Amino acid sequence: MTRIQPILLACTAALLTTLPAQARTLVQIKESGVLRVATPGDVPPFSMTVEGRNTGFEVELLNALAADLGVKVSYRTARIDQLTKLVQDDEVDLAVSALGITSTREKKTDFAAPSGCFGVSVISLDPNMNKHTDLAGKKVGVIAGSIMTSYVQKLPFQKQVNVYPSNNDVVIAIFSKAVDATIAYSVSEPIVKKLYPKAPVHFSPELWTVPVGMMLNEQDDSTRLALNASLRKLQQSGTYAQISQKYFGKDVRCKE
Repeated sequence: MTRIQPILLACTAALLTTLPAQARTLVQIKESGVLRVATPGDVPPFSMTVEGRNTGFEVELLNALAADLGVKVSYRTARIDQLTKLVQDDEVDLAVSALGITSTREKKTDFAAPSGCFGVSVISLDPNMNKHTDLAGKKVGVIAGSIMTSYVQKLPFQKQVNVYPSNNDVVIAIFSKAVDATIAYSVSEPIVKKLYPKAPVHFSPELWTVPVGMMLNEQDDSTRLALNASLRKLQQSGTYAQISQKYFGKDVRCKE
């Protein structure tokens, strides 16, 4: 063996370790009978864990989609900042957690058609926090790996960004006044006020709208296309509207 060959072998091995794992196909998922899903389970009303049971809008919608595909769902708890790698490494087939569909995320993974479109608000104990410029000079809590983190960090004025591992940690930071505000989906207002009825939580008017969807491995076209077809069926049958009404009091599908 020449001296060049070990170098080539080492380079090949290094390249292979950087390539994304081969995603399971829809056929393989159906053969296994199980769709593997990762979610933090702490993002109400999208995905929650209640008494050890997964529930919420995305969970119920996903269960209906899986039933249409003829498989069951197996849920795995993971932080938001872990979801992309779990999908890339084929440790799960998809991830849900009110995941905003952005060009940055689509460079690393793929998404099924949007599960819905949702407005974003500033959330604070201060009733005067009504627009993004009100965050100037403030401490802002965000979740690691969320699209809100990069948005707040890019705001063109001075502020302190505190990054937390989970949604629950951000909520605690707000109530303990460790931070002045956060940015989150406006539709979470009813459930936040239900969970914390004595807290003077203020939601600003919507700042912008974000399409939210299920994250998949970019190699997994067959599952993505099947999920999209099943989602259209649920929307046409009225099942989607029923699930949406249950959790949000309205139809949250994206307007065409």
